[in-house]
Amino acid sequence: MFDLYTHEDLEDYLDFINDQTIAGKPLADKIAEIQHLYLAENQPWVVAFSGGKDSTAILTLMYFALLGLPPEQRKNDVHVVFCDTLAEVPVYLSKALKAINGIQRAANVIELPIITKVITPKASDTFWSRLLGRGYPAPNLRLNRWCTEKIKLNPFKDFAKSEFVEGEDPIVVIGSRSQESKNREQIIEKYHGKEGYFDDTDPTYRRYAPIKDWSVQEVWQILGQHIKEGQYEDFGPWETPWGGSNIGLVELYDSTNSTSGECPLVETASSPGCGKSRFGCWSCTVVTKDKAIDGLIANGDTWLQPLADFRNFLHSTTEPSVKKLYRNDRRRDGKVSVKHGHHEDAEIEFIQGPYYMHFRKEWLKHLLEIEKSLNGQGKDVTLITEAELHEIRYQWRHDPLTPDWNDELPKIYRSVYGDNKINFPNDDENSFGQLESDLIDELGQIHQVDSNLIKKLVELELSLSGLGKRHDVFKRIDRLLSQDWGTIAQAKQKREDEKAAQYALLQDSNEIEAELRGINTLLEKEF
Repeated sequence: MFDLYTHEDLEDYLDFINDQTIAGKPLADKIAEIQHLYLAENQPWVVAFSGGKDSTAILTLMYFALLGLPPEQRKNDVHVVFCDTLAEVPVYLSKALKAINGIQRAANVIELPIITKVITPKASDTFWSRLLGRGYPAPNLRLNRWCTEKIKLNPFKDFAKSEFVEGEDPIVVIGSRSQESKNREQIIEKYHGKEGYFDDTDPTYRRYAPIKDWSVQEVWQILGQHIKEGQYEDFGPWETPWGGSNIGLVELYDSTNSTSGECPLVETASSPGCGKSRFGCWSCTVVTKDKAIDGLIANGDTWLQPLADFRNFLHSTTEPSVKKLYRNDRRRDGKVSVKHGHHEDAEIEFIQGPYYMHFRKEWLKHLLEIEKSLNGQGKDVTLITEAELHEIRYQWRHDPLTPDWNDELPKIYRSVYGDNKINFPNDDENSFGQLESDLIDELGQIHQVDSNLIKKLVELELSLSGLGKRHDVFKRIDRLLSQDWGTIAQAKQKREDEKAAQYALLQDSNEIEAELRGINTLLEKEF
């Protein structure tokens, strides 16, 4: 147990702090613990802020702790970091950004060492760049949860790498609680269940979970649920220590009709998804039903319905029964891949590749149409950024299976928004377009050569144009030639033949092993 520092900046909140008991312990003890760790550790701190109740609770604790310390002891910077995945529910995003701005203004006035930061994924890693650009299948709970790493983990790692020098390993404060769910309880036990205050399994930073044992009622307790008007004269009900109000947060949670939590800073790529949370991506397909956005719609935010419908459609494309409709028979490496088995009587199951290009084009247009319609209704929303559009255009032009030589993305955008909204520079990388593509298709039929192979070889030649040394050119040609060109039926027959050959080889191997065992037995009897 540690002594609570009570500098005069904390004076208005002392009555409240001393009256509260949370998780069986005085609230003052938790704040004193944070103060002790802050003074003992000569490292920067990071508060992972989502704008939800749990992250607001840990920021409140941190803010109280700093207010109580004398100014000369506020030596370590506290970075309040919000990760905008670029697919946030617009209602939540606006509230979170408003909170971030308010926190920074208040900290500047009191001269608290708080630095707010909004981080985003790289344009090449966003949800839409991966799904529409590269054709990645929509994430789901069982497989293909590529989104967690790309739009949650990597932005924070990039932030830490750019913000902190070697040896300056930050302490990351997270709002995870074991009572949120069974999955969360298991993760808390794995990473935060041992003795001590920190999880140090990551070599670059340590995690601190100050509310890991709190119930949801206790989270609301510190946010002001039990503060009645006039109970504490110096501040009003639901007031935050940085001068904002938690009333809007309460109303937001009431409107979602859900008891689930928010999307915190994830521990690992295998951490539970955020689809059941209020503060996750509106496009999240990890869950079957997004209760959060459905709750907002049911409580009056009906303008969000097109987003919910689009999310529900993307989720439907993950159903096994329709995978073959939406996804290519080849993987992005150009090969037809087998999922199961080398047994003679087992039916081969093939792995579907990326979404077909024509579907990705249709979906991008639909997304832009939704965005334009919402803006026309007075909603200031951006569903896909200009940087993402440029990245998707690049990915389409260089698609490993069906390169978009016609360069249709600018045309799709102009068909929705008209000219002059975004400037798409002319692609001078090569002079090939739809005319050349059609000609190669025609010649391919005449000479019975797969036209897509010729296109990829032409692209390879263009990519090497002007280079003095063509490093690994033959290896790159070999990789192209080794792909499964020709019809899908031919490629699948090739896999069938390989399976039969592997089975025959396995049978021969088993027979040889049996013969060797028989010989060994005879030798043992003889000698």
